[in-house]
Amino acid sequence: MRSTLREEQVKALFSSSSKECDVLIGLLKLAIPNWDKVEYILEGKPHIGEGGWRTIYDLFCDFNENHPGESMFPGGLWLSMGFSMDKNLGHWEVDISGMKFILKKD
Repeated sequence: MRSTLREEQVKALFSSSSKECDVLIGLLKLAIPNWDKVEYILEGKPHIGEGGWRTIYDLFCDFNENHPGESMFPGGLWLSMGFSMDKNLGHWEVDISGMKFILKKD
């Protein structure tokens, strides 16, 4: 399943969050349409185009500079737990087709 993130939404996450983990969760919410039904990500990461990946990485680095103590390595959370770069996708295009989820029980 593919979707497209909007750069202004992504930037708004960084400006409205005080913790980098909140930014990452916000990005997952934008990328996974049924996020409210997800109990657990069993396997995989979202994939995003190279331009979007690099922009988000730069935003995480800037975020870490403005929030000392959040990360020992600027951009480290994005590098370790963020989306995977896929050069076959458009800059802000996201693909979650390789992910598996455990959904919440109603």
